[in-house]
Amino acid sequence: MRFIRTARATAIATAALAVVATTALSAAAEPNFTPDNDDVVVVGSDTTEFVLADLANLYNSSNPTRRIASFDATGSAQIQIRPGVTIDRPNGSGAGVNALCGRTDIDAARASRGKGSSDCADSRFLKFAQDHLRWMANSGVTGVTSLTDAQLTSIYNCQTTNWSQLGGPNLPIVPLIPQINSGTRATWAGLVGIPNSPLPNCVKDNVGGTDVQEHDPALVKTTAGSIAPVSDGRYSLLSADQKAGTVEGGISDASTTGYDRNLYQVVKAPGDVVPGYLADLFGDGFGFSSTGGTPFICQPSDNDPATTTAGDVIKANGFFEVSDCGTF
Repeated sequence: MRFIRTARATAIATAALAVVATTALSAAAEPNFTPDNDDVVVVGSDTTEFVLADLANLYNSSNPTRRIASFDATGSAQIQIRPGVTIDRPNGSGAGVNALCGRTDIDAARASRGKGSSDCADSRFLKFAQDHLRWMANSGVTGVTSLTDAQLTSIYNCQTTNWSQLGGPNLPIVPLIPQINSGTRATWAGLVGIPNSPLPNCVKDNVGGTDVQEHDPALVKTTAGSIAPVSDGRYSLLSADQKAGTVEGGISDASTTGYDRNLYQVVKAPGDVVPGYLADLFGDGFGFSSTGGTPFICQPSDNDPATTTAGDVIKANGFFEVSDCGTF
């Protein structure tokens, strides 16, 4: 499902971004050009595809010779990443990192989870924002507005199996989790104490032959009793029509902050050194550009309606700035 980001456009307007900047912040996430050898190709996470597209549009509006080309997680089966170079589209953090690690013509990967043991040794995960993971459920789940960490763990370990056990309707719980390459899946699995694969018998990443795509409410809407992890930032920017048939729930105890996660730009750092052009965009691992300044993606938000910074864009997309932006 490809969302029309009406709510996101409203958020950008509310943030009072400059007219010149809102022109750069287009509704299309896919690059409208074929990247050349000087451009920066980015693939991977569904969670951050929109914010990276908006950041790319902002950056490209004043840097025409080295553009950022950030490709969506979903869409056509293949993408053209360079002239004459077409590859299968990487869907999710894992697929994006794998593509980055296995190729020399991809510069960075979007990731919504930290570095894993199977990621290539020279990959470096550079923080740029924070997201709050919450849950969404089918709208038939009434009377339950928040769950504790223990309750979520019990649901995803197939111990709590009916919403009536949680004060809701007499309705079987159907725990959903995104497809295997999703960073949200990896993070959520760790939080609720289940393996990323194989999943417990009650947990589904495919319904009726359709993979569960992170932050997409489609299968939650059509699956009675279902629950799935969701980015609060992404959910908040859905339109009323997109949200219809679902509800978002909170996490009601002190463990709430445990469901906050960093978002990353992943690069390869041969010899533990981030290439200068990538440090200028995403950081050198210590929070600086190649010249000791502030990387593009770490520019803080401001209250000046005449300017738009990367921080403004991050906030307009429902995420949070981090003080250690550009670090490993």
